[in-house]
Amino acid sequence: MNTHPAEREGAGIDSWIVVDLDRISRLPDRLRRLWPPDLLPRRVDRDSRAASAEEERSNATAGTAAAGSGTGAAPPGMGEGSRGAKRDLDVLTAWLRGFASELNRVRSRISVVVSSGVETVHLALCLGPGIAHAILALQGEGFEDFARHQLLRRIEPGRIGHVVEDLTELVDQDCVLTLSWASGRGATGLEFLRREGGTWFRPVIERAGDSVTVDHDVGAGESAVRKLLSAVLTRTLTAGAPS
Repeated sequence: MNTHPAEREGAGIDSWIVVDLDRISRLPDRLRRLWPPDLLPRRVDRDSRAASAEEERSNATAGTAAAGSGTGAAPPGMGEGSRGAKRDLDVLTAWLRGFASELNRVRSRISVVVSSGVETVHLALCLGPGIAHAILALQGEGFEDFARHQLLRRIEPGRIGHVVEDLTELVDQDCVLTLSWASGRGATGLEFLRREGGTWFRPVIERAGDSVTVDHDVGAGESAVRKLLSAVLTRTLTAGAPS
């Protein structure tokens, strides 16, 4: 992967909060179902679930043994005065629940997929009043460390174009950017960009009778990604605004 996007202020992977998919799967159902369906974990890994259950049994056994010995010892991670109560809610889980609950207040959604065939960047943007909740999934070659994780972030609308532009640089090879959107009033749209040899092209789709042709020779310019996001954001936020 290219490393220079991470060197820009606020643009790199280090600006995101990394969350394991098992943690997302354990969200309460009312919050989990607010997650974009295409980025919601479809199943909990059985080995991980079994390991978690085994850990809980071990902690319970340790707690019983400590209580029976009269030594006052507590299982690891439990402070004095906890009375043996296990902390099920840590800071990250609390933040994740708050992030998920805020998805209920969005009025428009944008999905951006950048794929070269062997590497894929999938970004879901949930647009609320003055802020976007971003959920990022990285898959394929070079992204193995993120295979069981998603990255979360809140982004101001004015920064979305720059963030997406930087994310496209994580894909080294020629790629296609697919952008779909849906507003709060039911309007939807689909856009495409193609990058070849470092240059962005905007496919022009023409329909003649029963045939459809695609012209790939229209250059989109260096700022193609930002311009496209700006145009789509204007349309979605306008369409989603109350009349």
